[in-house]
Amino acid sequence: MTLKDIAEMAGVSTMTVSNVINGKTSRVSQKTRDKINSIIEEYNYVPNMNARSLSNNSSHIIGVVTFLEEKEYASGYNYFENPYVSTMIGTIETELHKNGYFTMLQSVSRSSDILSLVKNWNVDGMILVFPTSAQNLEKLMDAANCPIAAFDSNYSHPNLINVISDDEKGLYLSTKYMINHGHTEIAFAADYEGNIVLTKRFNGYKKALEDSHIPFRPEYIFSYPPSYEGGIEAGRAIAGSKSPITAVVTTADICAIGIMEGARLGGYRVPIDLSVIGYDNLNLCQYTVPKLTSVSQNVPKKARLATELLLKKIHDNESDSNLGEIMDVEIVDRQSVISLY
Repeated sequence: MTLKDIAEMAGVSTMTVSNVINGKTSRVSQKTRDKINSIIEEYNYVPNMNARSLSNNSSHIIGVVTFLEEKEYASGYNYFENPYVSTMIGTIETELHKNGYFTMLQSVSRSSDILSLVKNWNVDGMILVFPTSAQNLEKLMDAANCPIAAFDSNYSHPNLINVISDDEKGLYLSTKYMINHGHTEIAFAADYEGNIVLTKRFNGYKKALEDSHIPFRPEYIFSYPPSYEGGIEAGRAIAGSKSPITAVVTTADICAIGIMEGARLGGYRVPIDLSVIGYDNLNLCQYTVPKLTSVSQNVPKKARLATELLLKKIHDNESDSNLGEIMDVEIVDRQSVISLY
Protein backbone atom coordinates (compact mmCIF):
# COMPACT_ATOMS: atom_id res chain seq x y z
CA MET A 1 0.00 0.00 0.00
CA THR A 2 1.45 3.36 -1.10
CA LEU A 3 0.26 6.97 -1.15
CA LYS A 4 -0.55 6.50 -4.83
CA ASP A 5 -2.72 3.46 -4.05
CA ILE A 6 -4.65 5.36 -1.35
CA ALA A 7 -5.09 8.35 -3.67
CA GLU A 8 -6.51 6.14 -6.46
CA MET A 9 -8.92 4.41 -4.06
CA ALA A 10 -10.09 7.75 -2.63
CA GLY A 11 -10.24 9.50 -6.00
CA VAL A 12 -7.92 12.31 -4.91
CA SER A 13 -4.33 13.43 -5.57
CA THR A 14 -1.32 11.99 -3.70
CA MET A 15 -0.73 15.52 -2.36
CA THR A 16 -4.17 15.50 -0.72
CA VAL A 17 -3.42 12.12 0.91
CA SER A 18 -0.04 13.43 2.11
CA ASN A 19 -1.68 16.54 3.58
CA VAL A 20 -4.22 14.45 5.50
CA ILE A 21 -1.48 12.15 6.87
CA ASN A 22 0.59 15.17 7.95
CA GLY A 23 -2.33 16.95 9.60
CA LYS A 24 -2.47 19.75 7.01
CA THR A 25 -6.22 19.53 6.52
CA SER A 26 -7.38 23.15 6.42
CA ARG A 27 -8.17 22.90 2.68
CA VAL A 28 -9.45 19.31 2.72
CA SER A 29 -13.16 18.67 3.28
CA GLN A 30 -14.26 16.57 6.23
CA LYS A 31 -15.82 14.04 3.82
CA THR A 32 -12.51 13.59 1.97
CA ARG A 33 -10.57 13.34 5.24
CA ASP A 34 -12.91 10.65 6.52
CA LYS A 35 -12.62 8.69 3.25
CA ILE A 36 -8.81 8.78 3.28
CA ASN A 37 -8.56 7.92 6.98
CA SER A 38 -10.99 5.02 6.48
CA ILE A 39 -8.77 3.54 3.74
CA ILE A 40 -5.65 4.05 5.87
CA GLU A 41 -7.31 2.28 8.81
CA GLU A 42 -8.73 -0.56 6.68
CA TYR A 43 -5.34 -1.41 5.14
CA ASN A 44 -3.28 -0.59 8.27
CA TYR A 45 -1.15 1.86 6.30
CA VAL A 46 1.84 3.25 8.24
CA PRO A 47 3.95 6.02 6.64
CA ASN A 48 7.63 5.19 6.23
CA MET A 49 9.19 8.00 8.24
CA ASN A 50 12.74 7.29 7.06
CA ALA A 51 11.72 7.41 3.43
CA ARG A 52 9.68 10.54 4.05
CA SER A 53 12.63 12.18 5.76
CA LEU A 54 14.96 11.38 2.86
CA SER A 55 12.50 12.48 0.18
CA ASN A 56 11.70 15.92 1.57
CA ASN A 57 14.79 16.49 3.73
CA SER A 58 12.57 16.79 6.80
CA SER A 59 12.30 14.47 9.80
CA HIS A 60 9.17 16.14 11.18
CA ILE A 61 10.83 15.86 14.58
CA ILE A 62 11.19 18.82 16.97
CA GLY A 63 13.62 18.52 19.89
CA VAL A 64 12.22 19.90 23.16
CA VAL A 65 15.05 20.47 25.65
CA THR A 66 15.04 21.27 29.36
CA PHE A 67 18.21 22.46 31.08
CA LEU A 68 19.04 21.07 34.52
CA GLU A 69 21.80 22.08 36.86
CA GLU A 70 24.46 19.36 37.06
CA LYS A 71 23.67 18.60 40.72
CA GLU A 72 19.98 18.14 39.81
CA TYR A 73 20.86 15.94 36.86
CA ALA A 74 23.22 13.80 38.95
CA SER A 75 20.61 13.36 41.69
CA GLY A 76 18.00 12.10 39.21
CA TYR A 77 15.73 15.09 39.82
CA ASN A 78 12.52 14.79 37.79
CA TYR A 79 11.90 18.25 36.34
CA PHE A 80 8.71 17.07 34.66
CA GLU A 81 6.96 16.95 38.03
CA ASN A 82 7.19 20.75 38.01
CA PRO A 83 3.69 21.95 36.94
CA TYR A 84 5.16 24.87 34.95
CA VAL A 85 7.31 22.47 32.92
CA SER A 86 4.52 19.93 32.40
CA THR A 87 2.13 22.69 31.28
CA MET A 88 4.72 24.02 28.83
CA ILE A 89 5.64 20.64 27.36
CA GLY A 90 2.04 19.41 27.20
CA THR A 91 1.02 22.50 25.22
CA ILE A 92 4.04 22.27 22.90
CA GLU A 93 3.43 18.56 22.17
CA THR A 94 -0.25 19.19 21.42
CA GLU A 95 0.59 21.98 18.95
CA LEU A 96 3.30 19.91 17.24
CA HIS A 97 0.99 16.91 16.95
CA LYS A 98 -1.76 19.07 15.40
CA ASN A 99 0.75 20.19 12.77
CA GLY A 100 2.04 16.70 11.93
CA TYR A 101 5.27 16.85 13.95
CA PHE A 102 6.77 14.47 16.49
CA THR A 103 8.29 15.55 19.81
CA MET A 104 11.69 14.36 21.00
CA LEU A 105 12.13 15.22 24.69
CA GLN A 106 15.56 15.57 26.26
CA SER A 107 17.03 16.88 29.53
CA VAL A 108 20.60 18.22 29.48
CA SER A 109 22.95 19.62 32.09
CA ARG A 110 25.89 20.77 29.97
CA SER A 111 26.16 22.74 26.74
CA SER A 112 28.12 19.80 25.25
CA ASP A 113 25.03 17.59 25.71
CA ILE A 114 22.86 19.80 23.56
CA LEU A 115 25.62 20.24 20.96
CA SER A 116 25.75 16.44 20.71
CA LEU A 117 21.97 16.40 20.30
CA VAL A 118 22.15 18.90 17.43
CA LYS A 119 24.91 17.01 15.62
CA ASN A 120 23.60 13.45 16.06
CA TRP A 121 19.84 13.83 15.59
CA ASN A 122 18.04 14.98 12.48
CA VAL A 123 15.60 17.47 14.02
CA ASP A 124 13.79 20.15 12.03
CA GLY A 125 13.88 22.58 14.95
CA MET A 126 14.38 22.86 18.70
CA ILE A 127 12.53 24.44 21.62
CA LEU A 128 14.45 25.28 24.79
CA VAL A 129 12.02 25.21 27.73
CA PHE A 130 14.28 27.05 30.18
CA PRO A 131 16.61 29.97 29.44
CA THR A 132 20.31 29.19 29.40
CA SER A 133 23.33 31.49 29.39
CA ALA A 134 24.13 33.66 26.38
CA GLN A 135 27.44 31.78 26.12
CA ASN A 136 25.67 28.41 25.85
CA LEU A 137 23.19 29.78 23.33
CA GLU A 138 25.96 31.27 21.21
CA LYS A 139 27.67 27.85 20.99
CA LEU A 140 24.38 26.20 20.17
CA MET A 141 23.38 28.68 17.45
CA ASP A 142 26.80 28.34 15.79
CA ALA A 143 26.44 24.53 15.69
CA ALA A 144 22.76 24.24 14.79
CA ASN A 145 21.52 24.03 11.22
CA CYS A 146 17.88 24.42 12.24
CA PRO A 147 15.81 27.21 13.83
CA ILE A 148 15.56 27.29 17.63
CA ALA A 149 12.89 28.74 19.90
CA ALA A 150 13.69 29.84 23.45
CA PHE A 151 11.86 31.43 26.33
CA ASP A 152 12.98 34.52 28.25
CA SER A 153 16.49 34.66 26.79
CA ASN A 154 18.63 37.81 26.68
CA TYR A 155 20.52 36.55 23.61
CA SER A 156 19.76 37.66 20.04
CA HIS A 157 20.47 35.70 16.85
CA PRO A 158 18.84 35.71 13.37
CA ASN A 159 17.93 32.02 13.71
CA LEU A 160 16.63 32.31 17.28
CA ILE A 161 12.95 32.77 18.12
CA ASN A 162 12.59 34.35 21.54
CA VAL A 163 9.29 34.57 23.42
CA ILE A 164 9.63 36.75 26.51
CA SER A 165 7.31 37.60 29.38
CA ASP A 166 7.62 41.01 31.02
CA ASP A 167 9.15 39.51 34.17
CA GLU A 168 10.13 42.78 35.83
CA LYS A 169 6.60 44.08 35.39
CA GLY A 170 5.22 40.84 36.85
CA LEU A 171 6.87 41.24 40.26
CA TYR A 172 6.31 44.98 40.13
CA LEU A 173 2.57 44.29 39.81
CA SER A 174 2.49 41.71 42.60
CA THR A 175 4.47 43.93 44.98
CA LYS A 176 2.28 46.97 44.17
CA TYR A 177 -0.79 44.78 44.68
CA MET A 178 0.41 44.05 48.21
CA ILE A 179 1.16 47.74 48.81
CA ASN A 180 -2.28 48.75 47.53
CA HIS A 181 -3.74 46.36 50.11
CA GLY A 182 -1.91 48.17 52.91
CA HIS A 183 1.21 45.98 53.19
CA THR A 184 4.59 47.65 53.62
CA GLU A 185 6.58 44.81 55.23
CA ILE A 186 6.87 42.65 52.12
CA ALA A 187 9.31 39.76 51.72
CA PHE A 188 10.71 38.32 48.47
CA ALA A 189 11.29 34.56 48.24
CA ALA A 190 13.63 33.10 45.56
CA ASP A 191 17.36 32.54 45.14
CA TYR A 192 17.50 34.92 42.18
CA GLU A 193 21.25 35.52 41.89
CA GLY A 194 22.72 34.07 38.69
CA ASN A 195 19.30 33.48 37.15
CA ILE A 196 18.31 35.82 34.29
CA VAL A 197 14.54 35.56 34.75
CA LEU A 198 14.47 35.64 38.55
CA THR A 199 16.81 38.64 38.64
CA LYS A 200 14.39 40.58 36.41
CA ARG A 201 11.57 39.69 38.80
CA PHE A 202 13.63 40.71 41.81
CA ASN A 203 14.29 44.07 40.13
CA GLY A 204 10.53 44.53 39.72
CA TYR A 205 10.07 43.90 43.44
CA LYS A 206 12.70 46.50 44.34
CA LYS A 207 11.32 49.07 41.90
CA ALA A 208 7.80 48.77 43.33
CA LEU A 209 9.15 49.39 46.84
CA GLU A 210 11.17 52.35 45.61
CA ASP A 211 8.25 53.91 43.73
CA SER A 212 6.13 53.65 46.89
CA HIS A 213 8.92 55.10 49.10
CA ILE A 214 9.20 51.87 51.09
CA PRO A 215 12.77 51.06 52.17
CA PHE A 216 14.35 47.91 50.74
CA ARG A 217 15.33 45.51 53.54
CA PRO A 218 17.95 42.85 52.66
CA GLU A 219 16.75 40.77 55.63
CA TYR A 220 13.39 40.40 53.85
CA ILE A 221 15.02 38.39 51.02
CA PHE A 222 14.59 34.65 51.57
CA SER A 223 16.96 32.96 49.13
CA TYR A 224 15.44 29.52 48.71
CA PRO A 225 14.86 27.61 45.45
CA PRO A 226 11.51 28.48 43.80
CA SER A 227 10.22 24.94 44.35
CA TYR A 228 7.61 23.47 46.69
CA GLU A 229 10.32 22.30 49.09
CA GLY A 230 12.11 25.66 48.88
CA GLY A 231 8.81 27.39 49.55
CA ILE A 232 8.21 25.33 52.70
CA GLU A 233 11.64 26.35 53.98
CA ALA A 234 10.95 30.01 53.16
CA GLY A 235 7.52 29.87 54.84
CA ARG A 236 9.01 28.33 57.99
CA ALA A 237 11.80 30.93 57.99
CA ILE A 238 9.35 33.83 57.67
CA ALA A 239 7.15 32.46 60.45
CA GLY A 240 10.17 31.89 62.66
CA SER A 241 11.83 35.25 61.99
CA LYS A 242 9.63 37.17 64.46
CA SER A 243 9.78 40.04 61.97
CA PRO A 244 6.86 42.36 61.13
CA ILE A 245 6.52 40.78 57.63
CA THR A 246 2.85 40.62 56.61
CA ALA A 247 3.24 39.65 52.94
CA VAL A 248 5.52 37.72 50.60
CA VAL A 249 5.89 37.72 46.81
CA THR A 250 7.60 34.92 44.96
CA THR A 251 8.52 33.78 41.45
CA ALA A 252 6.54 30.54 41.02
CA ASP A 253 3.14 29.22 42.04
CA ILE A 254 4.60 25.96 43.31
CA CYS A 255 6.93 27.94 45.59
CA ALA A 256 4.03 30.10 46.83
CA ILE A 257 2.08 26.96 47.71
CA GLY A 258 5.10 25.69 49.63
CA ILE A 259 5.31 29.02 51.46
CA MET A 260 1.67 28.71 52.49
CA GLU A 261 2.37 25.24 53.92
CA GLY A 262 5.63 26.30 55.60
CA ALA A 263 3.94 29.33 57.18
CA ARG A 264 1.11 27.10 58.42
CA LEU A 265 3.60 24.70 59.96
CA GLY A 266 5.22 27.70 61.65
CA GLY A 267 1.91 28.73 63.22
CA TYR A 268 0.85 31.37 60.69
CA ARG A 269 -2.55 31.63 59.01
CA VAL A 270 -2.75 32.59 55.34
CA PRO A 271 -3.84 35.27 54.58
CA ILE A 272 -4.64 36.53 58.10
CA ASP A 273 -1.03 36.50 59.29
CA LEU A 274 0.74 36.31 55.93
CA SER A 275 -0.50 37.29 52.46
CA VAL A 276 1.03 35.38 49.53
CA ILE A 277 1.14 35.93 45.76
CA GLY A 278 2.42 33.32 43.28
CA TYR A 279 3.66 33.60 39.71
CA ASP A 280 2.46 31.78 36.52
CA ASN A 281 -1.26 31.41 37.38
CA LEU A 282 -1.22 27.65 36.81
CA ASN A 283 -4.44 25.65 37.21
CA LEU A 284 -3.34 24.43 40.64
CA CYS A 285 -3.87 27.96 42.04
CA GLN A 286 -7.60 27.16 42.09
CA TYR A 287 -7.12 24.05 44.25
CA THR A 288 -5.28 25.55 47.25
CA VAL A 289 -6.92 26.76 50.45
CA PRO A 290 -7.13 29.71 50.26
CA LYS A 291 -7.10 29.95 46.46
CA LEU A 292 -3.82 31.49 45.34
CA THR A 293 -3.63 35.00 43.89
CA SER A 294 -1.00 34.93 41.12
CA VAL A 295 0.72 36.79 38.31
CA SER A 296 -0.45 35.38 34.98
CA GLN A 297 2.02 35.16 32.12
CA ASN A 298 -0.41 32.83 30.27
CA VAL A 299 1.95 29.85 30.09
CA PRO A 300 -0.12 27.85 27.54
CA LYS A 301 -0.33 30.85 25.20
CA LYS A 302 3.41 31.42 25.60
CA ALA A 303 4.15 27.79 24.67
CA ARG A 304 1.73 27.86 21.70
CA LEU A 305 3.21 31.11 20.37
CA ALA A 306 6.79 29.79 20.48
CA THR A 307 5.71 26.61 18.68
CA GLU A 308 3.77 28.54 16.01
CA LEU A 309 6.71 30.90 15.39
CA LEU A 310 9.14 27.97 15.15
CA LEU A 311 6.99 26.14 12.59
CA LYS A 312 6.58 29.38 10.62
CA LYS A 313 10.37 29.76 10.58
CA ILE A 314 10.78 26.15 9.39
CA HIS A 315 8.18 26.47 6.62
CA ASP A 316 9.16 29.96 5.40
CA ASN A 317 12.90 29.21 5.62
CA GLU A 318 13.68 32.87 6.25
CA SER A 319 17.05 32.41 7.96
CA ASP A 320 17.70 36.13 8.22
CA SER A 321 14.37 37.02 9.82
CA ASN A 322 14.34 37.50 13.59
CA LEU A 323 11.07 36.39 15.17
CA GLY A 324 10.06 37.10 18.74
CA GLU A 325 7.37 38.38 21.02
CA ILE A 326 7.09 40.11 24.39
CA MET A 327 4.02 38.94 26.31
CA ASP A 328 2.22 41.04 28.88
CA VAL A 329 1.41 39.93 32.45
CA GLU A 330 -1.46 40.60 34.83
CA ILE A 331 -2.64 39.87 38.37
CA VAL A 332 -5.32 37.23 38.84
CA ASP A 333 -7.04 37.99 42.13
CA ARG A 334 -8.18 35.13 44.37
CA GLN A 335 -8.11 34.68 48.15
CA SER A 336 -4.51 34.60 49.42
CA VAL A 337 -4.10 38.36 50.05
CA ILE A 338 -5.87 40.26 52.84
CA SER A 339 -6.33 44.03 52.99
CA LEU A 340 -4.88 45.77 56.04
CA TYR A 341 -7.08 48.83 55.53
